Amino acid sequence: MRALLMWTISDFPAYGMLSGWSTHGILSCPYCQDVTDAFQLRNRRKGCWFDCHRRFLPSRHPYRRSRTLFTKDKKVFDAPPPEIDGSAILDQLRDFGAEMTAYCGGNGHEPVYGASEVHNWHKKSIFWELPYWKDHLLRHNLDVMHVEKNFFENIMNTILNVQGKTKDKYEI
Repeated sequence: MRALLMWTISDFPAYGMLSGWSTHGILSCPYCQDVTDAFQLRNRRKGCWFDCHRRFLPSRHPYRRSRTLFTKDKKVFDAPPPEIDGSAILDQLRDFGAEMTAYCGGNGHEPVYGASEVHNWHKKSIFWELPYWKDHLLRHNLDVMHVEKNFFENIMNTILNVQGKTKDKYEI
């Protein structure tokens, strides 16, 4: 008898643990990787991805041309970054060895220079040892129900100003 792991289903933080891609910091989007429009909020040191993913919409979509619904006076003409297949990811992870440092925030590893300038891998997942893993089109799925639950709880706790649960904090 033979078994095959088709994909994993998890929430976003677990995706980071399973895949080896850090889901913290500016480079946390696994689709954009190092070609991101993310920015840091002033006074907060928090990464923000607001208005970074309109480029994935079809080129004639009205949201791409909207100047009022998203970032003020900004139209999006950029194409999405090229899709990276499994063999290219495996090339990035070849001879991988991230060194733990206290210097870097987020995943606690120093930036690892590889296939492009910098990437956000913090470990090589054991799944890459499977001979067919690089050929999968969809290796990891996000559990929508879990993500919706977390999102709803964060929004409601912030709106209702629940002590210790709100995400609305101003730090200087």
